[in-house]
Amino acid sequence: MASYADNRSALFGTSKKDAPKPKPQKKSYTLGGQSKAAQQRQRERQQQLKQRGDDFYAAAEALMPPKKTGFAALMSKQPNPLLASSEYGKAADAYAAAGANEKAIEAYRKASKCHNESNAPHTAARCLEKAAPLAVNDGAKATLAMESADTWAIAGEPLRGAEVALKLAASLQVDAARPLVSKATDLASTSIGSPHAPELLQKVVGYYCSKGYYREALQANNTLLEALDRARMAAGAPLYRCLAAQTILALADGSDVQKADAAFLESLGRDGYAASQQAKAAEDLLQCFKAPDDEAFDDAVASPALQSLDHAVAQVAKALPRPVVVVESAAPAVAPAPGLTEDDADELPDL
Repeated sequence: MASYADNRSALFGTSKKDAPKPKPQKKSYTLGGQSKAAQQRQRERQQQLKQRGDDFYAAAEALMPPKKTGFAALMSKQPNPLLASSEYGKAADAYAAAGANEKAIEAYRKASKCHNESNAPHTAARCLEKAAPLAVNDGAKATLAMESADTWAIAGEPLRGAEVALKLAASLQVDAARPLVSKATDLASTSIGSPHAPELLQKVVGYYCSKGYYREALQANNTLLEALDRARMAAGAPLYRCLAAQTILALADGSDVQKADAAFLESLGRDGYAASQQAKAAEDLLQCFKAPDDEAFDDAVASPALQSLDHAVAQVAKALPRPVVVVESAAPAVAPAPGLTEDDADELPDL
């Protein structure tokens, strides 16, 4: 009787014993990095992209000869910014992919200039927006982002310019980012009647809160409140969060209790705010500073009502300095008036 292995060999032509063994994989000697062959292919690819960028750049330069004056201008070739803008853009994209950032920025700038001359400011702003992250330092990045934001404003889209400035500011150091955030606030203020302006201004408030600039955050929050009113948004959570933020940011800005109290009392006139969770969170914190109490402050910071605020404002509330509790000192004991004691009375003569 044939065995199972023999039947399997007869049917399939191979047996388990004859099956080829898997080849062992070669050990990697690159410590997890790319192999030399992969690095060589990457260098070749970058060189090809750089050569493509050079070709496109040369074609764009040929379309933009220097302007001449007088009779020579009649006979010379005229610049063609419409076609040159496309060639500069292709060159910039190729340079950026090849890692040649300086050449990419130069090409993006020239493409932006040609787009402006061709009456296409939207595309010009987009070129500067793409060039900004490629700059070598934060100052150069901020400069390109500022130019892009201004160009978007010229194109009639200030909110897009504000968004570009704020997006890049989040990745920069504070000193370089603050002018961009200020630019975003200014551009959003010009579109304060738009229903999209409050969302952007809320991001500005959040940025200032995260960096500890509470005075700037309070000013941006006032602009946000105006934007909510101008956009005619119905009373609700966005408005209530903004009103509560006014009180909390006033407390954070130098612990100005009087200013925070005035802001809170004024906000109580808004429909529905007094009964909201946001008002409760703001009032609990305010009362802790008006009548300092350690236990009440701990309860206010841990209150679930605090979670109804914007995350950045809630973090500011949790980082508020603990109110100083003044302990009334006991009145000094008054020394008894000098008088006769029982011992003295015994020594007096009897009358």
